[in-house]
Amino acid sequence: MWKILFELSDRFFATVPIKKWRVFLRGTVLFDYRNKLNALLHARPDLKYKKMRLAKGGGSLVFIFGKETFKVRKHHHESSTFNRFIYEKRVTDAIRSFCPIAIPNIEFFTSDGFTFYKSNYIPGKLLVSVPTWKIKKYQQQISNQLADFIYKKSFANPPEIEDLKKVPTQPGFSWVHGDMCSNILVNPKTMEITGIIDWEWAGYNPTDTEFNGLVWVRKKMRKIGLDKSTRAAYQEILKQH
Repeated sequence: MWKILFELSDRFFATVPIKKWRVFLRGTVLFDYRNKLNALLHARPDLKYKKMRLAKGGGSLVFIFGKETFKVRKHHHESSTFNRFIYEKRVTDAIRSFCPIAIPNIEFFTSDGFTFYKSNYIPGKLLVSVPTWKIKKYQQQISNQLADFIYKKSFANPPEIEDLKKVPTQPGFSWVHGDMCSNILVNPKTMEITGIIDWEWAGYNPTDTEFNGLVWVRKKMRKIGLDKSTRAAYQEILKQH
């Protein structure tokens, strides 16, 4: 859907007679989509445009080719973008070693002035896009899997990212994703969690904030009470250990 919309919009804006307006519209409405796509294809001429899918995240455009995913910031600033990508790669590389759920394996490169974030494609559908009735039906299963993930992460302290902590190591703190609400992938048939994506804002914070992050930007999830059911499942795991 996004590919068709962006392509049609790009062609329409190309008909605007005044150049500065064309540049403005393509840069602000389409986030410089055409130049970013051309830069990606310049770096990777083996990619087939006809097979491309386009996704639009909160701060990024995502070009998907088969099992490869390429993300670029909507509002691209070279130094800050590159630093965020390095940060996210370090965090995910460290957490992947003990994470029971798939998370992206990140590489990055630059082309024509743009920095691209390449990761393996994790199959699944965003949990927030699944119908409410189905989430409720599988809520306990989802909460158990999330609780296990949070538990394992809470008691790990990977030394390779110790320097990224903004506060000293202390009880009740751990590495948290912080915005899982919009970034949980599930198998739409079994409702098993297949992956958790977009770790760029992860940080060493109170573990309790991870439960809040399951609902804080989604009214739908607050109504379902995913934070409460996951917190309860987490407490059960603590009792068993």
